[in-house]
Amino acid sequence: MPRGRCGGGRWGGSRGGDDASVRLSKKLSALLRHGIHEHGLSDCLSPDGYVPLARVLALRCFAGVLVTQVQEVVKANDKQRFRLKRSSDDCGFLIRANQGHSLGEGLDDDALLDRLVVAQGARILAVHGTYYTAWPAIRSEGLKRMQRRHIHLAEGLDATSGLRRSCELVIWVDVTAAAADGVIFYRSANGVILTSGEGGDGVLPPRYFACAVDQATGEELPLRP
Repeated sequence: MPRGRCGGGRWGGSRGGDDASVRLSKKLSALLRHGIHEHGLSDCLSPDGYVPLARVLALRCFAGVLVTQVQEVVKANDKQRFRLKRSSDDCGFLIRANQGHSLGEGLDDDALLDRLVVAQGARILAVHGTYYTAWPAIRSEGLKRMQRRHIHLAEGLDATSGLRRSCELVIWVDVTAAAADGVIFYRSANGVILTSGEGGDGVLPPRYFACAVDQATGEELPLRP
């Protein structure tokens, strides 16, 4: 059995239930988004991101975790990071992360996500939060997916998922213009807007930026150096 860690130390411990739930949520995120292949679950990964929960709980780093505890974490997660469902043969549960994957193999975006269709005449904007340390590079080179499968955008400033609350500035992306040029966008089950960029190369160029705004002051920032 693979012995790698699932996003940190072992799940157990003497701290309170809330802390244990947070640790379990982080371990599930680390495994389901990034660690499927490392932990020997490639053979049971479906194109839409599901793996059998029984295989997950058989991993050493989930020793002692019960199905009911996973159910509670999935239900209570405010960002709806996970989805849990019964297998079609009713032989247990399947679990997946709804978005945020870095896995390069085994997933099919059209199975995992819903393709975003822009209606004729509609203008759709989505927002990406970032920090001033990253802004010069983003402004000149565009948004990059980095180690993830996708660039992450939120549907708005009040979105539950897809936007870090600590971000210092936000970039509004003209989804309509990018989609008209052939850029493919998806919406995850928890409402995050995702794209692999222009030509699927992992970069969304700055020409699709509608505006950038300082979160503290509301001041609009210049899009050109």
